[in-house]
Amino acid sequence: MLCWLAQYGSSQMVAAQVAPLFQAAIAAAWAMLLLWLWSRWRGTALFAQGASLLPALWGGVLFTLQWGCLYLAVDRQALWRVAIDFALLALLALQVGRRKQARASRLWLLGAICALLLGAWAWRAGQGGAWLLTLVAAGSFALGLRQTGCAHMAPQDLMRWRFYQLCVAALLLPLVAVAFSPSWNFLPGNRALLAMLLQAVCGGLGFAFLLARALPQPGDEAPRDPHVVRVIRPDAA
Repeated sequence: MLCWLAQYGSSQMVAAQVAPLFQAAIAAAWAMLLLWLWSRWRGTALFAQGASLLPALWGGVLFTLQWGCLYLAVDRQALWRVAIDFALLALLALQVGRRKQARASRLWLLGAICALLLGAWAWRAGQGGAWLLTLVAAGSFALGLRQTGCAHMAPQDLMRWRFYQLCVAALLLPLVAVAFSPSWNFLPGNRALLAMLLQAVCGGLGFAFLLARALPQPGDEAPRDPHVVRVIRPDAA
């Protein structure tokens, strides 16, 4: 949450110098470069063939959609409003299709009512477009998190998946910025460059590194192969 607030808060602060979608494009490119340099230093093969390629490319499209919509939403609405809407809508989207107990179902229904009330409030205040952008971003986040299968990835596979995501975003976000940015402000000063670097570290790399630290390392758990049979010698018994 701190990474998220730092990323989009810095985007709002320098929006007068660089349009938010152009900030997103530059931050994604910098994050891709930083991750490539880090992997070269650690000796991680980012371009190794594996099953994570196609999910990561699709995840890159979702990641681009998420970033683009959120940068546009933050440019149109207060950060705290976007944060509340995104958190609530993302949690609801992650729970869609899952079997829940009665108590959890009531909580889900309460959350859905709150989300609709926030949406009605936004439309009444003339900020319905920002709420719709947040809704699309939340759906993209939920789909991306589900299709990656991060919980079953090794940390190096997770970094490879993130690198592919950033590659796709670095290619698509400039096109999205040219096509959909409401303004083409691009007068970056030192403050704007520092803000975009902060966005690259917090938004592009922070989530993946924190998740990799949370995943179990290869030597942390004993193998659970059902075909491995433990043999005890009679004399040892």
